[in-house]
Amino acid sequence: MLQHTFQIVGGIGPARERELWRDGIESWRDLPQRKLLARRPDWFSGAHEARLCEAIDKARQHLDAGDLGAIVPLLPARERWRLFGAFGDRAVFFDIETDGSQAQNPTTVSLFHAQGVELFIAGRNLDAVPRALAKWPLWVTFNGTRFDEPVLRRHLPDLGEPALHLDLRFWGHALGLRGGLKRLEEALGFGRPEHLHGVSGLDAIHLWARFRETGDRQALRRLCEYNLYDAIQLRTLCETLYNRAIDALCAEVPESRLGASVERLNVFSREAILPEVARLVGDL
Repeated sequence: MLQHTFQIVGGIGPARERELWRDGIESWRDLPQRKLLARRPDWFSGAHEARLCEAIDKARQHLDAGDLGAIVPLLPARERWRLFGAFGDRAVFFDIETDGSQAQNPTTVSLFHAQGVELFIAGRNLDAVPRALAKWPLWVTFNGTRFDEPVLRRHLPDLGEPALHLDLRFWGHALGLRGGLKRLEEALGFGRPEHLHGVSGLDAIHLWARFRETGDRQALRRLCEYNLYDAIQLRTLCETLYNRAIDALCAEVPESRLGASVERLNVFSREAILPEVARLVGDL
């Protein structure tokens, strides 16, 4: 979807981008053919074309080099979701749990990425979280810009900056999907297994307290499994939102070829990763 946007120069917003799509200019590769088209927007002058071609050349170079950090500033914040299609293999999906105190001390942090799942626990290996996250330039969370990332920064001051942080809570809002992570999972048809139904962030606080007070390892295992699912389910939600965002755009310009030319993602199913989750939890 990245190569179908022209909102990489000033003066072209969503409305003008859709005008270009309607007139047959649907991707970066179509722009040199503008003069061959029977129709084109009146505002699309030679100056617009020159600036856009220059921006596209620059964006192509960054894309070919795999430089996410250089492409991000070219796009308005509202359009940066498009980068997931090109850089999804470099994303890390993560979620944290805390002890519920005023200090919001992190108790567990779960990461899911192209290499598998990772689990970090307070008092064991939590200080390794910054190094683990630094390997991935694209961070994906649910409400993580408001909670997970700020909490980690307070407690792990060496936490780096991602090239891009996609917060699925607000992306979902933009697509008309409201509610917490578990509610969206159920609504979209990929809820959790029966033994985790109803487990909440408040339960996670209580499970941690029980483990700290009594050494109950079963409480720790349940907490960690719950947290791991939070991270894993983010990938399914992210890919679902990406496909829905494409469908919504294509529905706005049904007369264009965009719907047929933009590739949708194969939405992740968690079954393949569950043996690794079981191993991590079982080893606790």
